[in-house]
Amino acid sequence: MINWEKELEKIFNDPLLADVTAPPKKTTSSDRLIAGFQRIVEFVETHRHLPQSNSPDKDEHVLYNYLKGIMSDSMKKSRCMPYDSLGILNTAAGVVSEPQGIYVSKTETQDKQLDEIFNDPLLADEDASVNSIFDLPEYMKKKLEERREADYVAQRIKCKDFELYETGFKNVHSGLKSGKYRLVKFKEAHILQGRYFIDGGMLVYIAGLEQIEKDRHGKRNCRTRCIYENGMESDIYMQTLCKNLYSSGYSIQNVSGTEKDYLEKKFSISAGDVESGMIYVLKSLSNNSDIASIPNLYKIGFTTVPLKNRIANAKNDPTYLCADVEVVATWKVYNIKSSTFESLIHKLFSGVQLQVRVDGKVPKEWFVVPFHIIEQAIVYLINGKSIAYDAQLQQLVCLSE
Repeated sequence: MINWEKELEKIFNDPLLADVTAPPKKTTSSDRLIAGFQRIVEFVETHRHLPQSNSPDKDEHVLYNYLKGIMSDSMKKSRCMPYDSLGILNTAAGVVSEPQGIYVSKTETQDKQLDEIFNDPLLADEDASVNSIFDLPEYMKKKLEERREADYVAQRIKCKDFELYETGFKNVHSGLKSGKYRLVKFKEAHILQGRYFIDGGMLVYIAGLEQIEKDRHGKRNCRTRCIYENGMESDIYMQTLCKNLYSSGYSIQNVSGTEKDYLEKKFSISAGDVESGMIYVLKSLSNNSDIASIPNLYKIGFTTVPLKNRIANAKNDPTYLCADVEVVATWKVYNIKSSTFESLIHKLFSGVQLQVRVDGKVPKEWFVVPFHIIEQAIVYLINGKSIAYDAQLQQLVCLSE
């Protein structure tokens, strides 16, 4: 059987391990504190008095400051107390007790020494006019104040006089459907009192603007009074409102000056016009519940042959969802390349294209979009307007004015 005790003894007595020692213990701040205080105790034992501040001995002066630091900190004092064999801390702190050892015949001297310690200018309160390390300089305070002002988040509160604005919101909604109003890409120049915008899908009305001033970046800024269609209001900054509208909003533009019969006039025949074909909008008469239940489902197409002939076999054609169709509207188009116009319409509404497979084919001309939007889109495209479609709002957005 192996004698492990002897084997381990051989290993530890091997000459190769002769220089192996335990790593030195890491010195902590507490260790340094005790070591420093023990030096003070040794000094008092040797010289029979506390370290003096006016001593020419540099080491004694260092010990004086060290003792003063311990005396002014209750935690340091408590940590050193177990090592105070001479009662230095109790006496120095002014504790009334029987003098110990060498201090019996030097009470007045000790009191004087303590007075010198506690009356030392280094322990005096700092002048209130001098900033502490926790006081911010004035320039930093100003910067923070500007940052707080910039980061201010206007809270929406209930609008007490909302009845004054409610009708206006209803009229704008009605006008967006009729074409009296349209959405346009937001620009900062649109910010005016009395204008409507869409911010995050909600109508907002600028009821007031404070005096507009330029901020430190040279941009116009002021508090606003914004009324929201849900009955709330806010005093959001103009620049914050602009930021919101640039990222997720639109301006609302009144186009009531446009002639009501613009579409008809634009499609009317004149002597030099050449017919390109016909735009048509169809509605499905499918009995399939999955198709019939979809609101605002229309087929938008362009044909150069009579529409009646084209839809004659609709119920057998996957292009028409294998069902009969109803003609909703048609327009004869002149002087326009048919393929180009059809491509523009389909690109505009690509985000709401019906995704369905019929007899293994995917019809590409069916879109889920309100009919009045289709009408407006045709007007804009023929007029050369650059437009987009916001499916969430179900509104066209004019990208150029």
